[in-house]
Amino acid sequence: MAQRFLSAIALTAILFAAGVFTATAADAGCGDQFPDAEWRIVGETDLLVVAITGSVSDGQGLRFADTSAATARQLEEDFGVLPSLNLCVFSEVDELDPSGLVTTGQLLHAAAFNLDGSVYVNTLQSRLFDETQAFGLAYAVLWDVAAEQGLDGYPEPLATVIGQWYLARAADKLELHHSQMRGGAFFRDPAGEGIEATDWAQSSQPSIYVWNPQFQESPISDLVQWAVDEHGVEVLSDPDPDRWGEIEQEWQDALRDEALQGASGGNDWLIGLAIFVGFIALAALMAWLTHRSKRKIREDARRRAQAEAQPHAPASAES
Repeated sequence: MAQRFLSAIALTAILFAAGVFTATAADAGCGDQFPDAEWRIVGETDLLVVAITGSVSDGQGLRFADTSAATARQLEEDFGVLPSLNLCVFSEVDELDPSGLVTTGQLLHAAAFNLDGSVYVNTLQSRLFDETQAFGLAYAVLWDVAAEQGLDGYPEPLATVIGQWYLARAADKLELHHSQMRGGAFFRDPAGEGIEATDWAQSSQPSIYVWNPQFQESPISDLVQWAVDEHGVEVLSDPDPDRWGEIEQEWQDALRDEALQGASGGNDWLIGLAIFVGFIALAALMAWLTHRSKRKIREDARRRAQAEAQPHAPASAES
């Protein structure tokens, strides 16, 4: 009996440590925006608190906590001291009130409340959870980075692009994005005259950012990877749009040089370019032949119709 009692105490301690027992909204840090939902903590570190609603299973919650904790550690390595972060996971069956956040009748997929460092993620697109939490937590941290420099939000679209870089890291798509950007480098600037730099400070981060994870991935994240490789991770804490404009031009030049020389420094790109041009020429030829064939069919039909419409001439009488 005593052994069973001790085992029960040990199990209870483990469950409390894992955060499976229900925590109050205030403890979870998620009830500030949606106080009507019941949140319970499933993971807590000195960097991040992860809470879920009752519609999310404990097994899912623990996996989400592990994934987001890894992202928080990456952010700490890149930025140093982090603000207090909360990740709040819910499902589409939860009756959250997203009034003012999304159009009436639409679902809330993901939102970053930057002022309090809280990121909310819907499990409706659970296959994209890793990317979604990475983008959201990075986006919230950038708000704090800007605040330390006296800015009301990190410049946009730069903040979104940096968030997309964290998304690409979580999805292991950095190489893919680099390949995509390198592939289009020559066609974006065939003369090598340089392209017009992006205005990286068109606006500032909103205090509340709502997005659909399905449409957030972009290969432009390769710009951030190049900037970190060339200038160090400290560049992420520098929101100067002029500097990022210079970095963008350097990156474009490097992409074009790599595309022209080939990733291995050889001339393999000529073969690829020849194949690409060949496909374009073949497609143009097929389109022309199809057009010509259809035109001939229409012309033959028109001639037949004209012939049938003309009255037959009377036979001439024999003399």
